[in-house]
Amino acid sequence: MAESPRFAPTTGRGPAGWPQQRRNGRALPHGVDIVVPVRMMDAEFGSTTFVVVDVEMRRQPGGLVPAAVAALALSGADFQPLWRVHQEIREELHSSWKKPRPPRLPHELPEGSAGLALREIERHVTAQPHRIVAALGFIEASLLHTERAACPRLASLTRWDAVELARTACPGVEGGFEELAGCLGVRLPPGPRPATQEAWAVAQVFRHAVERGAATGRWSTFAQLEEIAGTAAKPVEEKYLPPSTVQGSLFD
Repeated sequence: MAESPRFAPTTGRGPAGWPQQRRNGRALPHGVDIVVPVRMMDAEFGSTTFVVVDVEMRRQPGGLVPAAVAALALSGADFQPLWRVHQEIREELHSSWKKPRPPRLPHELPEGSAGLALREIERHVTAQPHRIVAALGFIEASLLHTERAACPRLASLTRWDAVELARTACPGVEGGFEELAGCLGVRLPPGPRPATQEAWAVAQVFRHAVERGAATGRWSTFAQLEEIAGTAAKPVEEKYLPPSTVQGSLFD
């Protein structure tokens, strides 16, 4: 399947490293996005905001630690990008960052910490229904739960695995994310990719997988995709959550 000319591959980088979209070989101004309406999905899908999250890792003595986080929010109605966030993580974390520990409250977070980076994404999460989208998403889920006191709304969201959706949309494809992207007609920047480019790549794979599956009759509803690719978040303690009047619309 050739890549749609209406959402062409990136050849440049814009603010904060986000890939710049192109049409007919010409770069589009940032804030101008070329989209195709998703007419084959139901109203629940269309009313949901999908927050594509990627955590970039770096190697230091003792193992890998988070180096940056990027988020790209897409409207379920037409895959129009709604907002973007890119935050560097400069905190000197050790290799035990994934081990359970009491979550740090916002006032306890040092400048450049993972918690403050996720809190910047958190402030964009409104009362509209949201889902997190990631490629596999184990690292993202672990970091979100570790820093749940700083981003309780984000950490409470159900996570959709874009790789699982792509596998279902492309049965018989051998390999991982790169091969599935190729099957869907998404040309990726060569890896390893920084968080901004990886979030963009995951967003394209997610979008093309949803469209292909809908076009071939594999799914047509939000509930079907949730069953295939959704994983509920670990519970966040009530003391960290926003008021109950907000919780219902965010997490139901």
